[in-house]
Amino acid sequence: MKQDARANAAISILDNFLVGQNLNSVLSRWAKNNRYAGSSDRESIRNIVFDILRVKKTLTSVLEKEKQPINGRALVFLYSVFYALNLNEIFTGQEYGPKELTDFEKEFSKISKENIKGCFGITDNIPDFLIAEFKRSLGRKFKDAMRLLEKRAPISIRVNPLKSDISSTLKYLSLEGIEGKKSKIVRYGIDIIGNPRRLTKIQAFKEGCFEVQDLHSQKIIEDLPLNDHTKVLDYCAGAGGKILSIACALKGKGKFYIHDIDEGKLKEADLRAKRAGVKFIRLESKNLQKHCCSFDYIIADVPCSGSGAWRRNPQQKWRITPESLNEILTRQTVILDEAKDLLKRNGFIFYITCSLLKIENEEVINKFLMENKHFRLFNKKNVTIDNFGDGFFCAVLQKKN
Repeated sequence: MKQDARANAAISILDNFLVGQNLNSVLSRWAKNNRYAGSSDRESIRNIVFDILRVKKTLTSVLEKEKQPINGRALVFLYSVFYALNLNEIFTGQEYGPKELTDFEKEFSKISKENIKGCFGITDNIPDFLIAEFKRSLGRKFKDAMRLLEKRAPISIRVNPLKSDISSTLKYLSLEGIEGKKSKIVRYGIDIIGNPRRLTKIQAFKEGCFEVQDLHSQKIIEDLPLNDHTKVLDYCAGAGGKILSIACALKGKGKFYIHDIDEGKLKEADLRAKRAGVKFIRLESKNLQKHCCSFDYIIADVPCSGSGAWRRNPQQKWRITPESLNEILTRQTVILDEAKDLLKRNGFIFYITCSLLKIENEEVINKFLMENKHFRLFNKKNVTIDNFGDGFFCAVLQKKN
């Protein structure tokens, strides 16, 4: 596909997103209906859409100021101006490309060349209702976090010590044309510098030698007070990323249980465990009470705003509302209350979010500790979003003897 055809596809996808459709569903549907598009085309289109959504508020503020409609074409046009792309190669008017530039677009692009900062300015690309909470939570780090959320996230992997090591994996990646370097912040991490698109296609991945995982997500797990030959439950397992990381760190020495209300995600967790060479035991909701006071460790990787990872999933920040955030906060409290009775005395709950907000982090934990005097705060950590990884919070709660 040529550049103009990719831009036209992005326009169509954004139009569907703007009327409320789920972005992942729209992308999947587009790929299914346009099978001629190769993997590099699909990735390029996805990158255009995600890059636009990362700075959507900046772009829409321009459109509102200029009294222009907010649609896919307008966003792709401003994105092209913002990143100084060749507009004549995008708005070609040809069969598979967008129509040629309008008079307004020609005039705006001419003015922007002379004063691009004046045309776009600096906008905090997060929902208005969360700006005060972000500033309260981040303090002096607020501006840096805003600029980071506008950029693409770094790509990294976690080597599985049950099947490989850093040196062997780096050599294998190099042979596959993937450039990586050993991480300086985690034991089994590798920063991917070049050609990340191929990671999940190579044999080493299929054999479970590594998983794609954010470095800060790895750091959260690496710093936990873990011992082997223990019973570990991932209460909100999802696709099993956190417990998979723990199981590999413990070299598979322990019993690993997973629970989630989403059956589809648990199937993915089973596949990942099989690939990695570890075994998960599923727990159904109806049988949970049979395991009262059974576990040494419980991972509560709770649903959250995802604000620490919004650069990976930018649609999420434009879908959150005050109402949905309140629902999330309620769910976080409920999960802690459900999990606490499954823990042994002296056991630990690892409360984890990928959120930057105190209302989802410290304040949830403070409330829990006030209402549950038989728990104490063993440790807590904020890992701030930066050039190495996403933002996370982890509180380690110990059940008293």
